[in-house]
Amino acid sequence: MRDLTLIGFIALSFGIGSYSVLEELNAFGIANLAVGATALILAAGLGLRSWGRERRKALGATTVEALLSVVAVVWAAVLVQALAGMSGVRFDWTFEKRYELAPATRKALAALPDPLDMTLYYLEGDPRIRSTRLLLAELARHVDASVRTLRLDDVPEDEDRYGIGSSNSVLLRSGGSWQLVDRPTEGALFEALSHLDSRRETILYVTVGAGEGDLERRSDLGYSGLRSALETEGYELRPLPSALMSQVPADADAVMVISPDRALPPATLDALREYLEQRGGRLLAFLDPERSNTESGMAELLGEFGLRSPEATIVDPTSGPIEGSAPGLSPIAFNYSEHPVTRELNSNRMTFFRGVRSFLLRKPEPNDRLGARVFASGESWLQKIPWPPAMQVAPEKPPGVRTDYYPIAVTGEYPRAGGRARIVAFGDSDFASNRFLRTLYNLDLVVNAVHWITERELAITLRPKGAQLLQFPVPIQNSLAALYGVGLLIPELLLLAAGLAWLRRRRG
Repeated sequence: MRDLTLIGFIALSFGIGSYSVLEELNAFGIANLAVGATALILAAGLGLRSWGRERRKALGATTVEALLSVVAVVWAAVLVQALAGMSGVRFDWTFEKRYELAPATRKALAALPDPLDMTLYYLEGDPRIRSTRLLLAELARHVDASVRTLRLDDVPEDEDRYGIGSSNSVLLRSGGSWQLVDRPTEGALFEALSHLDSRRETILYVTVGAGEGDLERRSDLGYSGLRSALETEGYELRPLPSALMSQVPADADAVMVISPDRALPPATLDALREYLEQRGGRLLAFLDPERSNTESGMAELLGEFGLRSPEATIVDPTSGPIEGSAPGLSPIAFNYSEHPVTRELNSNRMTFFRGVRSFLLRKPEPNDRLGARVFASGESWLQKIPWPPAMQVAPEKPPGVRTDYYPIAVTGEYPRAGGRARIVAFGDSDFASNRFLRTLYNLDLVVNAVHWITERELAITLRPKGAQLLQFPVPIQNSLAALYGVGLLIPELLLLAAGLAWLRRRRG
């Protein structure tokens, strides 16, 4: 009977623990709850079958012992929660610390000039409001803020006034401004908080007209997500038609060129060259392997500033067949040099690229400062591969080819008569598309690059993580479910074995 009681308590503990971490019941959690409940019921049933006096005494002692254990555990949990609530100490055991705010969110809260009012609107029975309440409470700990919870049925006037369309919507108000968030993740709340801040926007011109990445396109191949992220960070994005461009506008804080697939007019290249050389301009440029056969002129312009990009693709044998591509052609980068663009990125905070060119660096002038910032693995090599590649197997390493940590992203600073120009160049543009922008730490890398070229280094920080969009050979969500599910099976079995052995030794 004691064996069944032990099995029941351990199984229930693991089932409840799995649910607390994942916030949902998976097969592992359901199985443990079922086994635990069954074991405890059987233990109680076996005890009730004992009718003798000595048996009844033993039963009474065992039952009292079990009940006291349950009461002690429950009261201990209540006491710990009460003490934590009074002391302000919080425990967050969720993956990626879901209820610990990202540095960018804390900065957005600190930047608000007026107190913040947060209102959660809900309907009875909505299970999502539990997580939202915890998230809002965490926000309120970092700023002068109030949190209210209102039933939608009780405030129909708010529903009409603010356009609240569903339960679990959050209204943020600060000063005379407000933002409605209908899917209140930390990332969505961070964007809304940024829009409440009325700082002067930095003007970022984006070239259009030569087949560049489309900032208005919302499909996977578009870059509307990049536009939204930069606007959240306080940038105003303006189109710069290359066909009509004779010079970069005077109010430009920076220019962005996203992998043109047609030749840029000579006047456009001259304007960019003059902007960098004579005015200390700022340029963010994206190249691509599939554009290598099209003379857009961007690779040549970057080469003039010491950032030469050979017409070859990085093959990194450490990367697998991601998204159906041949192995080796979609590097996951985890090597970074120290620089504001890569601040807080490391071997645990990786970035993903979908086919990438590399760079060879050589200073045009002695005082120029060039640097490689993101690298493929040291087993990589350069190889000319037609795009899109027809192969579905990993490219074979050519004889005598050199392996190295080939640069994926590079930076340059150029002191000139008109000021200190800055350039950031990437050997890929797909990593910033809607499909991959929020994969791993791609968003942080791109936005940090924009902050650096516009001299807004103080804004560089890690941002809240959104949904994982990249499907690896074993999806990250499945890996986590396995970790908090079946991955706990072995520790649970070991604990059961140890407990049962201990009980048997006591009986012996």
